[in-house]
Amino acid sequence: MFNLVKRNNYLIKKINKEKLLVPLFFFIYFLIGLYIFRDYGIPFDVEVQKFLAQNRLDYITIFFSNIFSPIANEIENVPIKYPEYGVAFELPALWLEKILPFTEVRSQYFLRNFLIFLISFFGSIFFFLIVKKRFNSWQIGLIGVLLLIATPRIFAESFYNSKDVVFMYSFVISTFFGLSFLIDPKKSNSFYFAFFSAFCMGVKILGIIVPILFLYFLWIRYLRNDYKKNIKFSIFIFFLTLTFFLILFWPSLWENPVKGILYALDSFKSYDHGIYNFYLGQYVYSKTIHWYYIPLWIFVTTPLFILLLFLYGLIVTLCRIFSRLIKISSKNEIHDLWRGTNEFQDLFFTTVIIAPIFLVIIFKSTLYSGWRHLYFIYPYIILISLVGLRTIYIKIFNLRKIKIIYFFKFVFTLFLLFNLSWLYINHPFQNNFFNLLAGSNPHTKFEVDYWGISNKFVLEKIVREDPKNVINVTQISDTSLFENFKILTKEQKQRLKYVGDINNSDYIINNNIFFHEDFRYVRKIPSNFSVYYELFVDDTLVTTIYKRDNPL
Repeated sequence: MFNLVKRNNYLIKKINKEKLLVPLFFFIYFLIGLYIFRDYGIPFDVEVQKFLAQNRLDYITIFFSNIFSPIANEIENVPIKYPEYGVAFELPALWLEKILPFTEVRSQYFLRNFLIFLISFFGSIFFFLIVKKRFNSWQIGLIGVLLLIATPRIFAESFYNSKDVVFMYSFVISTFFGLSFLIDPKKSNSFYFAFFSAFCMGVKILGIIVPILFLYFLWIRYLRNDYKKNIKFSIFIFFLTLTFFLILFWPSLWENPVKGILYALDSFKSYDHGIYNFYLGQYVYSKTIHWYYIPLWIFVTTPLFILLLFLYGLIVTLCRIFSRLIKISSKNEIHDLWRGTNEFQDLFFTTVIIAPIFLVIIFKSTLYSGWRHLYFIYPYIILISLVGLRTIYIKIFNLRKIKIIYFFKFVFTLFLLFNLSWLYINHPFQNNFFNLLAGSNPHTKFEVDYWGISNKFVLEKIVREDPKNVINVTQISDTSLFENFKILTKEQKQRLKYVGDINNSDYIINNNIFFHEDFRYVRKIPSNFSVYYELFVDDTLVTTIYKRDNPL
């Protein structure tokens, strides 16, 4: 009786800790985001994203005008531009920008940054739920979220990358409801899974991976007689809901859904974007990149500790999958592809990591700007890393060596503290992180600030330190200054002026991003300009400001 009471008290304390620490963790994360989201610059292609959203908004307006008004303009007057792009995030963001009472363009752009962070914040909560469900531990859930959001590049891009990071977290949310649907395919789970799958696909068509994989595993479980009730109606609800919301979230599908989806899939298989990637010290055409392009970028931009845990966890998981595969037997339930929900989830996570990389290599997909197009696999890299972490801990624990356990916890805590301190010291330039595998001076081997985020910082630095009333600036690299001009204050805009002619400029900004190798040689710094400031992250040169020796 005494042991039962003691055990109940322990469970109550454990539950109370979870109710206190989990909300506190996410509350602190939200406050941090709320405090710093204005610190980040604007990516150079943000106007393209806003153009797509405006195009769909015009299309929708004319579409409904034609329905309700016989004298409205024909819908052909607003042709869909780049129909392969979804606008499930961009369109609501633009709509909010228009209806909220922001009079300054600066505020509109910062609203956009905040919305991206908001998606990231809610996505991290669902990632916590996935980790907690997989490991049956809220503590490991928080560790998993911390590893994800404290990864430098993911942390930074969670404030401005409306394409890849928003898609990554949409993929996570879709996965959570997919797992719920697979475990219990009731009607409500099928509806939520379909809704969030549609939203994910509405951000990027690659979101189709989630429903395809889950339906495949659902079919396997159905053949195994894992479900004791008829699930056909739930599957019908799933397809009906998915179709409805996918078309709703993707206006370019309204006229011909099947043709539109096939076109989008084909476009992303080999996107016609003829630029050059700079990696390993050379420029390589984006359509002819090497097969190791994605693995290379993952290896040099992921924190080393996470990378080591991932490789170990992947080996453990693949060995287990392989051993299950060769022992499959219809006569013995023990010998199956997976044993229990946890092993199934590991199989799914591993598939999500390996399959996209494999398909990119096989189809020779057009890729550029690092591995951001495959950021959506990173949460699953973290999950497999946690498999490695837990396996190591269990093996050490079984040795009954208390000192080794404490040493392991100390090393892990040290890594977390180092990582968090790195984020703080290098704020807001965490997107330029490279690990030790990149070698010294990574900027001589890899693209660094390909978004042009540092342009905000250098413009503010120039206007803060130069007393002139009118300061002329220009840039020679391919990351436009225009977007970051728009988020300057009114007083800063009055003093800074962009000029196209270097000869009329007081300052030249160069962050060494050139879409074509020839541009690097053509766009030279004139001899009457000297280095004024160099922005470094560790030993990585991010951007350089040149100042005219003899002021105009």
